[in-house]
Parts: sequence; C-alpha cells; structure tokens
Amino acid sequence: MTILTINDYTDSLKQHINKVQDLPQYTVLLSPSPAQLRNYCLGLCKEDLSPDDKIVLKDFFRGDSTELNDIVKSINRFELGWFKPIQSFLGKKTDTSKNHAVLEIVALMYDYELRPYGKFRRSTLDVVDVQEEHVDSTIVEEKEEIVSEKIRVPPVQPFKETTTPIATPEKKKSKNRLLAIVASIVLMVGGGAVVSNTLSTDKCMKWEDDKYVAYDCGEATIQSFAGTNSEPVPYDKSVVDNFKQITVDCNTVFFKKNKPQVWFAKIGDNRHEYFSSPGTGVHPTLGKPLKAITQYHLNKYIYPKCK
Repeated sequence: MTILTINDYTDSLKQHINKVQDLPQYTVLLSPSPAQLRNYCLGLCKEDLSPDDKIVLKDFFRGDSTELNDIVKSINRFELGWFKPIQSFLGKKTDTSKNHAVLEIVALMYDYELRPYGKFRRSTLDVVDVQEEHVDSTIVEEKEEIVSEKIRVPPVQPFKETTTPIATPEKKKSKNRLLAIVASIVLMVGGGAVVSNTLSTDKCMKWEDDKYVAYDCGEATIQSFAGTNSEPVPYDKSVVDNFKQITVDCNTVFFKKNKPQVWFAKIGDNRHEYFSSPGTGVHPTLGKPLKAITQYHLNKYIYPKCK
C-alpha cells in the first residue's frame, strides 16, 4: 500500500477546494474575515460531528474536552488574530501550510471526505472525485506502471568480435538510441535524488519562548506544530539572529541616529509586547503587524512608569 505524505494530503485538499469553492455553502470562505471564520467554525458545532472532527476542533481552539459546549466556549474566546494562518491558506498567500492543525481545520470547513490526515494516509488514493463521489483507485497503479516502463533497460549483450569493425548507419542509430535511453534514466534518477535532498534540507523557523528557532520543514516537524499557535515560516537567518522579544524600561535605547531600535504590537488594553527588530513584520503568534516605536508611544506608555 502506498504511503501518502502530508504534501499529498495538502494537494488533494486543494483540488477538492477548487471543485467545491463556488457552492453556496462555501462562498463565504473565498475571502473571509477573522470574525467570519469564527462564526463559520461555530456553525460546524453540530451533534452529528464525528469524533475525529471534534478532536480537530478541540486541538485547534485549545479546548478542554470534545464536548460541544466546551468547543463552542473555546471558539468564542479564541483571539481573532489567531485565524490569520487560515486566512493565508484560503487566500492562497502561502503555497502550502506548514501547520498540520490548519490543514485539518480547513479540511473540516470544506467537508473533505478523506479527513483527517491519518485517514488519508491509510488510503491508497491520490485524488478524490467530489462531484461523482467516488475514488479513482487506479491512479497510483498507473503511475507505478509508467515509472516501471521508464526504468526498464534492455539487457546488455555479451561483446563479440566481428570481422567487420566498421558499424553500419543502422547500427550507429541503434547504439545512439540506447545511449539516449540510458542517459535519460541516469538524469531521471539523479534529478530525483537532488529534488529529494533539497526537500529534506528545507529550513523553516518556529517561534519558541522569545525567539525564532531553525527547524527542518520535513513531515516530522510539520506534525510537531499540530495544535499549537506557532506556525512555521520560511527560514531567514537575519530574523533568527536578530529578532527577539525584549523587556523595555526607561534605560532602553529606543533610537539610534533617529532610527527606531524597538518594535511593538498591542496585545490588550494598555498592554504591549516589544521586539528587537521588525523580524517578519508581524507578531510571531498573534499575526498582528509590528510597529516601530515612536516618541508618542514612549510618552504615553513607557516614561510615565519612570516617575
């Protein structure tokens, strides 16, 4: 049985979305606001939810249990800024989501038949035909046959001396065809190895405590983010080296040569979090834009505490 990866799951989910996104029940998801996403998720909380769906909702919204009442409470207290990864995925601002939990909640929103990923992984399918509600189980077999045909090499005949060392034009053409086949096979196998190595060494960043940490973007890393609010982002050495959450006071250097040295985001009433650089431009967990420090901000929120 073919073992399907998280990338296969993502591709199949996207194909499903493309087929059903214009149906009336899904058009709100074409360009949703955070509030619309929250209300849509509340609408999913019905008695006929499967146990797997309840687990997806509980994990994503950090609920206490899979009881519907608890899930509804979790959704209502979920901060709207935390819906941004779903917005990015639905708006196709990211080619794929590295957050396993986001994929599962989107699959639930679009009623994808082969959710969650564990169910998809156990299947031997690549594509689901939503309109006909059946699965074409021959796709994988056809791919295997095509690959098998491509790598079949004609047997090499033992070398024999001939009394006519000069090859005829027909023999030269046959030899050239054989060499072309062998070269194609070598390029195909070698190219596959290069692609595989490139993917396996792909780097991402994950927010941990007060800084970004470099991670491999492989499947094991993707699953390690399930149920968390920390979505991995493409690796940026400058961000890893220079972007930190910091504590500020009256002795902090906020400007150098009239240029800001601190950035911030509002996290509540008169509450802010501060960072040592603009980083990726947004708060690492809330998704809110980071703003450069200003004299107005200092006079209102920082300096009054120094008196």
